[in-house]
Amino acid sequence: MIGSNEWWEWGRQIALAVTEPHALHRARMIVRGVVAESEAVSDSRRGDAEIHSVNLAQGTPVTMSPRLASMVRSALWAARMTGGAVTPVDSDDASVDAGAIPPIHPIPTYRDVQIDGDVVLAPFGVSLELGATAVADTVDYSAALVANLLECGALVRIGDVMATAGHAPAGGWQVPLPDRGSVELPAGSAMASHTSDVADPERWRLVSVIAPDAVWADAAAATALRRGIGALSWLEQYDLPARLVDTHGRVRTTTAWSDPKAA
Repeated sequence: MIGSNEWWEWGRQIALAVTEPHALHRARMIVRGVVAESEAVSDSRRGDAEIHSVNLAQGTPVTMSPRLASMVRSALWAARMTGGAVTPVDSDDASVDAGAIPPIHPIPTYRDVQIDGDVVLAPFGVSLELGATAVADTVDYSAALVANLLECGALVRIGDVMATAGHAPAGGWQVPLPDRGSVELPAGSAMASHTSDVADPERWRLVSVIAPDAVWADAAAATALRRGIGALSWLEQYDLPARLVDTHGRVRTTTAWSDPKAA
């Protein structure tokens, strides 16, 4: 038997399911606490967010809270895995056309951001914007925390990003896909979906990816959506279960999608 609950927070729909219904109330409190902390440290739309202290440092080291440090590490890891397609770096020179007038100094990238424990050093002129990975990191952390503290299986979804932790319920975690159908999400894995409203036959309309964690699933789905037809070979390179839908509604899947439990 599964206990479940849904609510709106952080401007998104949040869904929670646990394999022990009696633990649902405590699980909800845990997830809400993680969401509130994540928003407080990383959401640049908030004037009091901790991320502003990092961005105002401009070339000097800053000691971050453990939660923000974890989120920054996740963002930099996603940038490395996607070759910068998903990046937390917002540079003053980001809008410079390097092919027109070369900048005097090289344009900073995620590779120039240094992190050691809870201390981060971003180059002068660089701001960190964690919006691309903050939700996925929060999903991973909250699902793991619920499973560890309450000793149950947990599934947490924020928007179109979800993660599981602990043991799976009888019959597995059956989760709906954004367009139609459902898929079994293995215990200890995650799934994310990205959609595009651009009617471009060279791009995908919907990409869903299953990965060992939500940060990787979300970053991979976002990258695949931008890569067009080359997304399939890129996803196969990482052996990721993925389902891609083009603008005509035709579905393509990676080899691993046929049996995501084996991935």
